[in-house]
Amino acid sequence: MSRTRKRVAFTVVITALLGVVLAATLPRVLSSSSGDVREIHLVARDMAYYLDGQGDPNPTLVVRRGEQVRILLRNMDAGMAHDFSVRAWKKGTGVINGLGEAAIELRAPRAPGTETYACTPHGEMMRGTIRVE
Repeated sequence: MSRTRKRVAFTVVITALLGVVLAATLPRVLSSSSGDVREIHLVARDMAYYLDGQGDPNPTLVVRRGEQVRILLRNMDAGMAHDFSVRAWKKGTGVINGLGEAAIELRAPRAPGTETYACTPHGEMMRGTIRVE
């Protein structure tokens, strides 16, 4: 077999192998894109945060390392201003004056640990923990 034919055969084999590798990995890469965002629905009412539909005030929010999360905050306290912020991560919804909603999207840190979330105007009463696992 001539050198040219060997090169062509080698190129065909490499191209086929790359095609197999791409076909196997591309779906996983695409599924882990920014389209995979977990939503956490919080309600601010009676000077506390609640997970939507649950009764424990100021719950611990658990996220996975590196996870993309959207926090949706609904203010149910008419006449009160609330927000959701994680000062250490420099993330927050901005203040919602009265009834309304706001959202933020964030990526959890890669390192496990805990951080505090709070309502800027009412941080002494409205605060909880985010645990990164």
